Amino acid sequence: MTLDAQDWVWQHSRTKGNARLVMLAIADAVTGPDALASMGTAEIMQRLNVSRSTARAAVDAALASDELVEDEPAKGSRATRYKIPGAVGYVRQYRGTGPKSGPIAPQAPGPESGPLAATGPNLGPSTGPESGPPVQDPGTLFGTEIRPPMGPESGPHHSPIDGVNEGGMEYRAEVARIPANARPLVDRITAAGVLVAWTLAPGEWIVVDALMKRSGADMLAQAAVQAAARARGKGVAHARYFLRTWQALPPAPEPGTVPAAAPAGPRSNVIPLDRSQPRGRVAQSADYLAEALAAMEAQQ
Repeated sequence: MTLDAQDWVWQHSRTKGNARLVMLAIADAVTGPDALASMGTAEIMQRLNVSRSTARAAVDAALASDELVEDEPAKGSRATRYKIPGAVGYVRQYRGTGPKSGPIAPQAPGPESGPLAATGPNLGPSTGPESGPPVQDPGTLFGTEIRPPMGPESGPHHSPIDGVNEGGMEYRAEVARIPANARPLVDRITAAGVLVAWTLAPGEWIVVDALMKRSGADMLAQAAVQAAARARGKGVAHARYFLRTWQALPPAPEPGTVPAAAPAGPRSNVIPLDRSQPRGRVAQSADYLAEALAAMEAQQ
């Protein structure tokens, strides 16, 4: 069943990148027709040779494709059990170029079953196609023919992302593939003068989509521009730098929420004098003395 499950992934899975490697790793651990396999994060990290965050993002992307489901969550020391629904009961097809392998039935003895007699002198090794089993073309692999791409790109005019390595073989550089729903966010950040690479993994784009639904593209764009300004000394080269900042943002306010009013002006710490209260003893004594002096002057 391991080969059957792996064959289903190779032939029918639509996953790409690390998510496809997760599918193949789990298919390699399948042992029965129910397409079930238990595997923890540490084992996935080891099989893909990636970090923990990359392994989790790859698993999330595979789960988001609905080609992999979590049959039983992890509990204690027990690893998560996954299921590949499309591979349940799947049997791979034979794709060889000749009859299926098996024991060869013995031929009846006769003149045609022995070696051919030499018919002339100087019989060297034959170089024709009938001299032995055909040599497999290096452009084929497991019965699948691999040919260089045909069309306008195979000629002398290449697109800007094509190139030729030192061995003369063509290669295509990795370019940013931005989902349509994330394009407004990317455009706002780029228009603000923040130029970073957007070659995020499929699982990371899923996280970005969830953050846009929670906090809104405007809040994410503003936070990215502020984060790039704070890191101006060392610079920001990749959009992955913004993921940690975005995850700490609050949810967008509900429609109709009234913002808190700011104070009208600077508050004073001077307490005004309340003259409605009774005067103190010192002030009253001064009043009494003034009245006594006035009475003495009137008597004179």
